[in-house]
Amino acid sequence: MNPKRMGDPLHDLIEFSETAFEQALWDAVNSEEMQRLRRIKQLGFSELVYPGATHTRLAHSLGVFHTARELSGRVRKFLGRDFDEDREKIALAAALVHDLGHGPFSHAFEDAMKKIAKARDQKVEKRHEIWTADIIRENTDIGRRIEKGMGKEAREAVATLLLQETPTDIYSGIVSSQFDADRLDYLRRDRLMTGVSHGSFDYFWLLANLEVDQVPFSTDGEDYANIDSLVLGNKAFQAAEAYVLGLFHMYFAVYFHKATRSAEKILTALLVRLGELILDGNVAATGLDSAHPITEFLVDSTLRNYLTLDDSVVWGSLPLMVRASDDHIKHLASRLLRRDLYKAFDVTEYFKGRGGEASVAKFRAALSEAKKADGFGYLEIFEDSPARDPYKRRGYDTPEALSKVLIRGSPGGPYQDLAELSDVVSALQKRTVYRVYAGNANALKKVKQIAMGVG
Repeated sequence: MNPKRMGDPLHDLIEFSETAFEQALWDAVNSEEMQRLRRIKQLGFSELVYPGATHTRLAHSLGVFHTARELSGRVRKFLGRDFDEDREKIALAAALVHDLGHGPFSHAFEDAMKKIAKARDQKVEKRHEIWTADIIRENTDIGRRIEKGMGKEAREAVATLLLQETPTDIYSGIVSSQFDADRLDYLRRDRLMTGVSHGSFDYFWLLANLEVDQVPFSTDGEDYANIDSLVLGNKAFQAAEAYVLGLFHMYFAVYFHKATRSAEKILTALLVRLGELILDGNVAATGLDSAHPITEFLVDSTLRNYLTLDDSVVWGSLPLMVRASDDHIKHLASRLLRRDLYKAFDVTEYFKGRGGEASVAKFRAALSEAKKADGFGYLEIFEDSPARDPYKRRGYDTPEALSKVLIRGSPGGPYQDLAELSDVVSALQKRTVYRVYAGNANALKKVKQIAMGVG
């Protein structure tokens, strides 16, 4: 068969070659479940802030496959005859399908499902990684296509890899680690599509300086095995620092932007309210009917019903919910539809120089008391504490060593953890931003008065 080629704003050209394996992956791209990702935006509500950020999870998934193949090519160069093509194929397939299980407006949707389950003392709703594995394993279009093209055992191996919290070999490290194809694509793609200047790093220089070396595994201080791992050459030192800093900056400039988070909080509250009414048998009050995809999923959270949900379903439901008889549904749906977002009060920023974390803690306590004393009406305020750990300092026990960004301290010298060599990376600390979002001027005034009362 002829190669299949697609233009891409980041990678220029993504090609699926004429080999049987890559043709099998191309067949998987055309499955129902992969095509659903065309209707789920990579950055959710970020387009409300950055109008160009309308790229989809399908575009990102294709980019992750392309990037994983480039990383794998470097591994092949260094390992030669020891290169394991079967494990490479599992990793490349996993890279392609890693986002299958995302729901509409991914993290806001997951947060809402957790709150609905908690309110009813039910088992916490599944994470998107578990949905992904289920989609691959169960009787789905993509599951059948992967099995047809790669075999039953490969199908299970792909699902298993995507459930691993840490990599087990160099091939799975390409898919999930601190220096993986997912991060290398979304950091560059999101920067391009949003148009921000944050997050810049020299990907091609990192790739050109990527090597393979043996990493010892140990337990209780005793080495017992060596395993291949990706290692950066010394010349890539500044590029590696820029990569870690770029991720850190993008989270606070884009992913945790106050307007984006405000919209997410509104959607979460809207979905939670829908869950309350629908599960109490009051579908009529929501503006939706019993056959609507959101209603069907909240009543029966099967995989089949989950796969009917995407961003377009949510956006398309808002005009219906604006006509709901329930005032809260009507209010929240209308605000999302009109981009009438809650106003953010950055508590962390306010208390810089005014007592810092100690004052923030006092503010939290004072706000909690005010809420108990009916100082705020229902849905008047939302609280938010997004956090980002810029670099996870892991040990060398199995399998955490494969999650590090390893780099040589001198040309041809031994490798070390980037955090041990870089003063910049070692100085980075986990950062949490605490904000309160107010739905009206009166609520915002109350929040500010509490802050002034603290200091």
